Amino acid sequence: MNAGPRFTVEPGHVMAFARAVGERGMMDSPPAPGTPVPVTFTATDNQFDPAHMRGMRPTGPLATESASGGSVLHAEQHFEYLEPVRVGDVLTVTQLDGRAWDKLSRRGGQVRFREIIKEYRNQDDRLLVRARMVLVETDPPGPGATDR
Repeated sequence: MNAGPRFTVEPGHVMAFARAVGERGMMDSPPAPGTPVPVTFTATDNQFDPAHMRGMRPTGPLATESASGGSVLHAEQHFEYLEPVRVGDVLTVTQLDGRAWDKLSRRGGQVRFREIIKEYRNQDDRLLVRARMVLVETDPPGPGATDR
């Protein structure tokens, strides 16, 4: 288990997110405390985690390669909503490793799959959202490989 970022669900941040995803009810002014946020808002936790490949930091790459030099792809995302996240909540994010498995690709290389599970708890330690992401790691292209 990996304790991740802790952040306040701020009205201005929710309004900016709402504008980005076209959530009309929150686009014109910051929402009031206690207002439920758009359901995918928890994905913004990356902005509060400087170690995340898309986290806010002064310098560095915005993407990453696998340890083997291949690619890392975000293949799936699942959300389980137990209670609404509301403006003013203070969320603590905990990250857990889920399942991991390998498959042989059509080109003959190994493809590795792994799940990352994040739990979002509010200031009362109530679990509000559980998110499960599946990442796919591919080997680097072999000699003579071409893009298709």
